[in-house]
Amino acid sequence: MLINCLQNLKKKKLDKKKLEVGKAVPLGFMGRPKDVARAAVFLASDQSEYITAQTICVDGGNVLR
Repeated sequence: MLINCLQNLKKKKLDKKKLEVGKAVPLGFMGRPKDVARAAVFLASDQSEYITAQTICVDGGNVLR
């Protein structure tokens, strides 16, 4: 039971930290795995056939700062 309480406390602290970090990102939230996955799917699709030697930043706008 003590372990469950500690895990819940740790999760709450982590969730709070994610919200704080997310506020610092221009889009207002922390990136999620699906955000990176969408870029990867696009790059693997025919729609990206003319893209070459580029850096794709999936960073919520942090590169603009």
